Amino acid sequence: MLNKGLIVSSPTCERDKTQTSLLYLATALNDLGIEYDLLDLSGTINYFDPPSEFISPCDSEYWLSSRVFHEASWLDHYLPKDAVESDVVLYSALFSPDILLHGRHSLNQKKHYPETKTIIGGSAISCLNERQLSIIAEVFDYVCIGYDVMELIDGALKNSGSPENGHRLIKVSGPVKIQPDYKLLDINEFLTVYSGHGCNWGKCAFCNSANVSVPKYYVRPAGEIADDLKTISKLNGNIKDIMLSSDSFTKESLTDIGANLKQRSVKAPYNIMLRGERWVSKELGKLLSDSGCTDVFIGAESLNDEILKTINKGLNAEALTNAIRTLSDYVKIIVGLILFIPGATEEQLDDQLSSIENILPYVDSIEPEILSVVQGTAFAEHPEKYGIRLWATERNINDSWCYGLSPDIPWTFSNSGDAEIWFKYYDRLRNLTQDFVRPHYWDSIDYVRLRFQMGEIRSVV
Repeated sequence: MLNKGLIVSSPTCERDKTQTSLLYLATALNDLGIEYDLLDLSGTINYFDPPSEFISPCDSEYWLSSRVFHEASWLDHYLPKDAVESDVVLYSALFSPDILLHGRHSLNQKKHYPETKTIIGGSAISCLNERQLSIIAEVFDYVCIGYDVMELIDGALKNSGSPENGHRLIKVSGPVKIQPDYKLLDINEFLTVYSGHGCNWGKCAFCNSANVSVPKYYVRPAGEIADDLKTISKLNGNIKDIMLSSDSFTKESLTDIGANLKQRSVKAPYNIMLRGERWVSKELGKLLSDSGCTDVFIGAESLNDEILKTINKGLNAEALTNAIRTLSDYVKIIVGLILFIPGATEEQLDDQLSSIENILPYVDSIEPEILSVVQGTAFAEHPEKYGIRLWATERNINDSWCYGLSPDIPWTFSNSGDAEIWFKYYDRLRNLTQDFVRPHYWDSIDYVRLRFQMGEIRSVV
């Protein structure tokens, strides 16, 4: 019989954020009558500037090997020295570096308490392939994929799942069914509320939303979302920001959420991610503002029509620009851009720079990021079509995260001249948007340029 549990948080989540996954895990254990402790590792690792040990080139001897969990003793520096006696340990892995620390913790836990069941799940797990999952499963009893927390935990505790090489993989489809009990944990200044998952477009060449474990687009009922925000605002009247989890919204779903929040007089600041669709209007902007929305992140990715076609965005620069301008009268606008998209010409980047200059009066900030080639995407499945070379061991464009335990694939351009075009553009973009971009975005790109020019910087376990 299981009497005592331990919940281990994501080490890469900032300390001022409440990890929603912890609330769901705590609610599940509470509903099952299992007492639990919380090991809060929040803020252990800076996601935007991780220690160099967490980055491994793809030709490392530890790449995709469970040896990294056993032999990387430096991981103990980030973990508590003493193990806590528990019948079951639940790990919430939000980002790839979490997997390393969680795996090491699981091994250490088993040394002291061999009968402990260790269970890992979270967004860092859901995008991995079978080989990656098999590596992770060597140090956990159960690897869980899916959103329905209660069904996943219940399956693990009942020893269900698919036996594979001595471990069990538990995969469920469908949305989260349990209602989180927000009174179980302290609510910090920032948190995310589950509003659904997936993308109603799901066709962008850089995105794998159509190939993840639970690909179906789902929007949680607006009334449930409104109830959550109302509860949260009562528990913490000083809440600064609530992020709705959905990658995108339809016009109907977003209008329904705004109307429910406004009707119930919910006074909680929230933010959303939006594709910048053609249906964005002033009426929607006012509804968002009236219902408490403070910030809208628009993943434009590019503001040049040819580049948008390359990534199969499904929108043109005019639609994105209109959405930015329209909503800027009502909420703060953050614009996401993807740099180093293959096939871009100097003329296209000149055009994009002009378009970016035109939207600056309407935006609060800009987030420029390097293209990640993720397994299961069009860029990964057909690299030759886009001028990409995968698994490059030198002159990589992207960071190689965590010894292969990440959905990102190391890559570079087939033609190095493409990179030079982007580096020239980057200098001009930085000069234009310096006041709109947080420094860590520039730092990460500068580091990649240095590495591209000098060769891969290797880390040693």
